[in-house]
Amino acid sequence: MCVETTEGTSRTMANERTSSSSSLSEGGTPTVTVGMGSEDAGKKTRNASVTAWTKELEPHAIAKTFERRYVTIEGVEYDVTDFKHPGGSVIYYMLSNTGADATEAFKEFHYRSKKARKALAALPHKPVDAATREPIEDEAMLKDFAQWRKELEREGFFKPSPAHVAYRFAELAAMFALGTALMHARWHVASVIVYSCFFGARCGWVQHEGGHNSLTGNIWWDKRIQAFAAGFGLASSGDMWNNMHNKHHATPQKVRHDMDLDTTPTVAFFNSAVEENRPRGFSKLWLRLQAWTFVPVTSGMVLFFWMFVLHPRNALRRKSFEEAAWMFSAHVIRTAVIKAVTGYSWIASYGLFAATMWASGCYLFAHFSTSHTHLDVVPSDKHLSWVRYAVDHTIDINPNNSVVNWLMGYLNCQVIHHLFPDMPQFRQPEVSRRFVPFAKKWNLNYKVLTYYGAWKATFGNLNDVGKHYYVHGSQRVKSKSA
Repeated sequence: MCVETTEGTSRTMANERTSSSSSLSEGGTPTVTVGMGSEDAGKKTRNASVTAWTKELEPHAIAKTFERRYVTIEGVEYDVTDFKHPGGSVIYYMLSNTGADATEAFKEFHYRSKKARKALAALPHKPVDAATREPIEDEAMLKDFAQWRKELEREGFFKPSPAHVAYRFAELAAMFALGTALMHARWHVASVIVYSCFFGARCGWVQHEGGHNSLTGNIWWDKRIQAFAAGFGLASSGDMWNNMHNKHHATPQKVRHDMDLDTTPTVAFFNSAVEENRPRGFSKLWLRLQAWTFVPVTSGMVLFFWMFVLHPRNALRRKSFEEAAWMFSAHVIRTAVIKAVTGYSWIASYGLFAATMWASGCYLFAHFSTSHTHLDVVPSDKHLSWVRYAVDHTIDINPNNSVVNWLMGYLNCQVIHHLFPDMPQFRQPEVSRRFVPFAKKWNLNYKVLTYYGAWKATFGNLNDVGKHYYVHGSQRVKSKSA
């Protein structure tokens, strides 16, 4: 075990990446690495009956192959065959039929939900036979993790702050007012930057926290805040975002599970993305240029697809009139504000609104990608413990730097956020410092990159994967263990 700081030298990794990692090992990513433990130490597939066919199916398709479906939580097996999970198909990511244990996932996702506990207790269930159960992966570490979590709870790290919520709203109002003032002064570029990066993107950070119920601590109010911030700030659906994002949170960097990896043909984050994602065509030239197009083109294009197709469709299907109203208001009210302060036509004003939304997508998705897309991927048939998913497949970025914390809305603390998704995010920089002794104790490969280093790793990986597909085309690439 060691604590190692590297600047301009190679980044040491515990695992070999399934996709390209030469940008990290050869490019000298600035990083701080705590502990050098191997992810595979003392680990094995918990269910020997899980066979190769699991690599070829989506989780919901695998679930359909079982006559009865179960999840195991705190040593009790629950029958979820006939249960309609409010969170969607993410429940199939943790089926005990496939060898998974859902204890930490359930506790962290539903920390503030009494309703979830009641629903769980109402399901058919039985204790797991201690004599026949297979050993839980990282069992000793998870018990210690649970104890450390209780200590953080006692110290108030999970307690929301009304003052902080008020600050976040005041900040949004100030940024919208500044963007409007700049638009009135006909400083169009400056206005678009403020509207997009410091209003729209910060609405993204707020809606993200509302989706995790970590803003006010009241689930109903957090969801109302999320609906506003996602709808008015990004013309998007918070509910749709939750459905997609929770799949990332449950199993970050896991092939066929993490929605943030299922991005082809617009972008490929690992060397077998085209082969292992859902079948789609792709362009060798487009992928070769993806390091250059990802931020200015692809990220804006994705938000437009959300705004005009995916998220409105979801709101209509689910009859979510609240979200539909907020999304509609973004198009109408924000365009009307621009028209009122500039005197431009509706078309020209809407064009400026569209420009702010495109730039918001560029800022948001680019920053999200720096926290994990360049890291190892997990094979689709492999289960990891909750702690190892967070530590080995996400990173923290300069948690001690208040400017970076602000620029990234505290989502630079991704390891801590994945460990504790219901923790108010402004408290996570301090928890990241407290996590260092825990990482040392259990020899975990806890990675902290500089802001520059995270960008370098992200673009280096995009360039290497693009080069791979440009040279080799679409071929079946044998995956290595994550």
